[in-house]
Amino acid sequence: MEIQRYTSNPILTKENIPFKVNSVFNPGAIKFAGKYFLLCRVEMPNGRSSFVTAQSSDGYSFNVSDKPCLTPEDHKEHYNYVNWGIEDARVTQIGLRYYLTYTGYSKYMPLVILAETEDFNNFIIHGAISEPSNKDCALFPEKIDGYYWKVDRPSSENRRDIWISRSPDLIHWGGYKLLTEPLQGCWEQDKIGNSSPPLKTKDGWLMLYHGVRGFGLSSIYKLGVLLLDLEKPWLIKGRSLEPILQPEMNYERTGDVMNVVFSCGWIDEPDGKLKIYYSGADSNICLAETTVDYLLSFCK
Repeated sequence: MEIQRYTSNPILTKENIPFKVNSVFNPGAIKFAGKYFLLCRVEMPNGRSSFVTAQSSDGYSFNVSDKPCLTPEDHKEHYNYVNWGIEDARVTQIGLRYYLTYTGYSKYMPLVILAETEDFNNFIIHGAISEPSNKDCALFPEKIDGYYWKVDRPSSENRRDIWISRSPDLIHWGGYKLLTEPLQGCWEQDKIGNSSPPLKTKDGWLMLYHGVRGFGLSSIYKLGVLLLDLEKPWLIKGRSLEPILQPEMNYERTGDVMNVVFSCGWIDEPDGKLKIYYSGADSNICLAETTVDYLLSFCK
């Protein structure tokens, strides 16, 4: 099954949010309590972002909660690192708990925040698990060789690479390794970053990532896939040499940021199908469907 955009895209816009927002975009995605569950970024009227949940029984039609579930003000002793907004959550289930890795934004630049929840109403906020500047973080859904693992994107002045690290407890991280860097002269040459929590397949860990290439004064964001070794996840077994999804539709080309498709999560089905939830032009939430096998074929 090739990648197919949902014919009724976008599935959510700011008109679907029951309170005033500037935009809704970049949702984390998970199956929760038998439903499809999105943790959506909403830019509030003051220009700072919070999270709101959206639920669906079929993965297509979503009902949005009537208020944000997590705001910068909820971060209490960590507030100084998120007071300009919380952004772009990735959601990973480990055991019976759900872990959120997201960007906290402040005058100290972006960094990665970790929180956990059982119900998406009450959150334990652990605070920063990176130094600035860092973002695009996702956790692996299980331990490998006795460690938890994460990927992220340190944003140094001249480098825009994806790194991988390990932890005994999700709080203290080390063993940093460069996972991959942008391939030059192609669609991802300016920077790359993780998009989804890695998905365990028969061939390895499948991971969605975004790549950026500048054109004049603007940039274009596209999506690709990486395949990592199951037991040594810092080893790349394959990658897509061309994007699997790129801005083509009006709702992907025109919005707050032109020419962007950007994802923070996907949901795999028992039959091998995949729902990729993504944003067009930083202004909406859309859906594309494919299969695990089809994406694996891009990596071989």
